[in-house]
Amino acid sequence: MRAAARRLGQVAKQVLLPVAACIMLALCASSRAAEKIGIVFMHGEAGAPGRVIVGLTDALEKAGYLVWRPDMCWSARRSYEARFTDCLSTVDDGIVRLTNLGATAIVVGGFGLGGNAAIAYEARHPGLLGIIAVAPGHDAAKIATRPEIADSITRARDLVAAGKGDDQGDFADVNIGPNGLYSAEIATTPAIYLSFFGPASQASISDNIANLRAPLLWVTGSDESGEEAGQKDIFARAPANPLNRFVTVAGGRLGAPSAAKADVLAWLKELAAK
Repeated sequence: MRAAARRLGQVAKQVLLPVAACIMLALCASSRAAEKIGIVFMHGEAGAPGRVIVGLTDALEKAGYLVWRPDMCWSARRSYEARFTDCLSTVDDGIVRLTNLGATAIVVGGFGLGGNAAIAYEARHPGLLGIIAVAPGHDAAKIATRPEIADSITRARDLVAAGKGDDQGDFADVNIGPNGLYSAEIATTPAIYLSFFGPASQASISDNIANLRAPLLWVTGSDESGEEAGQKDIFARAPANPLNRFVTVAGGRLGAPSAAKADVLAWLKELAAK
């Protein structure tokens, strides 16, 4: 239990908020309540907190976990309104919120782009209890090889070089629906676009996964293809941890969060017992 408090203390120091520091002092007291796990769980691209992930997050709440589902900057409502690294600061807010509610250990997870973000967050914020990546997508290093994305990256870089990095524009995107990959378009600035898609993007799962310290649960759907192909090879790059798990659930990507409920709950019990 003391080890869990120390892990959460490390996370709070990353947040650098006075209220979090005060909470950490309380958690380090000798007369603490039993460990309580808080979970920040992020939705996918063009998603929302109350849509695809809600079946899984509701199950987590019913099991007694403290859960916060942020509206990320890549949601359908917000549509890429901030740079990738700035979006991750939303997780900091969630950690403080959950700590205020009594969490003594934190798990960060997500679906699709949210799963990517969970891996990216832990790679830069030590002290988490674990990471849950459900059908993680939008691997910047991989998606940039698509011709339409490569063209938009070149155009965005030219605009930034011309001093127009903060001007609004339309750029290529790709998403995954019930029938697989399809081309899309997003309205954002060149600078924001490059933070998600460009060669220096921190949304590269392949790069981030090698820097993890916490155990990782990676969930994939049995019908997944396209961007998700080869996920097991990427998962294998994570540092060895006896609690790392790669789980395949029946069905496609959009059904993966609900299909993974039992596996996620079982894994969380393993984490709590370690």
